[in-house]
Amino acid sequence: MNILLVNDDGIEARGLAILADVMKAHGKLYVVAPHSQQSAIGHGITIHDPIRLHRRDEVFQDAAIDAWSLEAKPADCVKFALYGLNLTIDLVVSGINDGPNMGTDIIYSGTLAGASEGIICGKPSIAVSCDFGGFELPRKEMAALMDTILGSDVLSPDNVININFPQRRYEKSLGVQICDMGKRPFIHDFVQIDDVYWAKGTWDKYDNPPGSDVWAYENGYIAITPIQINRTNYDYMDRLRDCFMVAEGEKNRL
Repeated sequence: MNILLVNDDGIEARGLAILADVMKAHGKLYVVAPHSQQSAIGHGITIHDPIRLHRRDEVFQDAAIDAWSLEAKPADCVKFALYGLNLTIDLVVSGINDGPNMGTDIIYSGTLAGASEGIICGKPSIAVSCDFGGFELPRKEMAALMDTILGSDVLSPDNVININFPQRRYEKSLGVQICDMGKRPFIHDFVQIDDVYWAKGTWDKYDNPPGSDVWAYENGYIAITPIQINRTNYDYMDRLRDCFMVAEGEKNRL
């Protein structure tokens, strides 16, 4: 199996090194990661600026790992691996992110963007995140988790498997929960220093129910959520049809 590793924390990030240590047991590794920090960049791509590529095999000190950094965004890294370097890839794995990516985080997440770009390009993809600085849990438990996932038939080119390890206060996880997306709104504050503003803020407190990824993360479980690109709200479509007096399959009367 040819596996592409990507992240948003940059080529030299600790989480990427841990990910490589785990994934090398499952196939040939290629790394194409951002040249610099790209957290919260979302699913942007580079279309107006030049893209520079750097060979970075020395980062991993493993002759079996081919590595590059790209002066671009996480989604660019996946595109470039497939259509710039013309690599043959069977699986995309993005992470391990320094900080969770769950609930509404995934809209902003460069980590999820890398994995989502994978399924846009027709490749099964996995995103992995942990608590801020909480790399010991994935270091200890991720190998068994990947053995389970890759030893089954759950990989799909239509879904990202989004994995969040629990808060770092837990020395070991309480197991796996398959979850839906919770809510984790970020409350912004903008601080003016001289003639510029800096974005500050924190996550708002929200009472997420059991079964959500945020609840699982906060209560010691590894949260696994299937994420898809299609964001259509099918339940809401009939209300819109009624609003515009459009029967299903009938031409708009307006």
